[in-house]
Amino acid sequence: MDFLHESVALGVDLLILGLCVREYAKCKNNAKQLRAAPQYNIDSDLKSLVARQRDKKIPYAVIRGTVTPMGVPLRSSFVPSVSGVLQIVKLHEHRVMRAFAGFWAEQRKLIHESANEMPFELRNQEHGVEIVDAMTAAVLDVDIVYDNYEATSLSFFDHVFGFFTGVRQKGLQTTEQVLRDGSFLTAIGELEMDGQTLRMQPSKLGPLYLTTATKSTLIKRFEDAKSSMLFKIVVCSSISMVLVGLIMRKLYRKKKQEREEAKIRKRLESERRERRARNRPHTLSQDQLCVVCSTNPKEIILLPCGHVCLCEDCAQKIEVTCPVCRCKIESKAAAFIA
Repeated sequence: MDFLHESVALGVDLLILGLCVREYAKCKNNAKQLRAAPQYNIDSDLKSLVARQRDKKIPYAVIRGTVTPMGVPLRSSFVPSVSGVLQIVKLHEHRVMRAFAGFWAEQRKLIHESANEMPFELRNQEHGVEIVDAMTAAVLDVDIVYDNYEATSLSFFDHVFGFFTGVRQKGLQTTEQVLRDGSFLTAIGELEMDGQTLRMQPSKLGPLYLTTATKSTLIKRFEDAKSSMLFKIVVCSSISMVLVGLIMRKLYRKKKQEREEAKIRKRLESERRERRARNRPHTLSQDQLCVVCSTNPKEIILLPCGHVCLCEDCAQKIEVTCPVCRCKIESKAAAFIA
């Protein structure tokens, strides 16, 4: 294929363009939903406000409050003095791998992750809203309370084995993240009244957010991400247009060359026929004439039936069966008639 490389590059560029468009639409929708989401204070009027809504729900709302555990808080596994309501422990392996081009590149692979959570609420003095499914939040701001890296001591055999396998371990990193009790958070999600309890949970309109940033700051983040995605879309679209232009140019040149070659072949064929016509005998009996055109002499033998019944011009048009016996034509050859 004459434009294989351009087609592969165009396919990759369109894939990246599709991902950028999807992210752009996602950021745009999130920013739109955040702007439309009303912000409420956690006070004595909030319960009555939610109770008056349809199905006792506010589809997407913003609240701010202090993280307060509903029971005994969790203790950090590595820093006992730290307590909180969410705990995430991760173990990463740092290693170097030989890439496709032969260069060594450092990578980090997640080996193990464990999470613990307990019921908690965002409180403002004596009023609170329980947070449901906090681990599913699209944005979850937690503190890293422990981060330890242990380098791996490799023997000579490990270096040799790593050279041939293309993987060599560098070390292990253990981190612990905790959502501390007493943290001041902004929560965005569906606000629902369940009995006498207010709960915030993921919404159908948008994801759940638990962040230390304000609503305006979060909107600005999405706007910045949207602008960045828009720039990438423009760049990828420009590259796609250039690649399509190159493919169309090559295709046009190929078609133009094919048309010119067809004209040359047609002209040469016409000249060849004229020369053959001048060299043919003009006095032929009916038995010596082609059975199709009855103009040119018989020049081609059809195999396997062996009938000499066609001129060279008509033989190019008849491919399937012999016009005399209807036998299937397997091959043709020039016949020299004395």
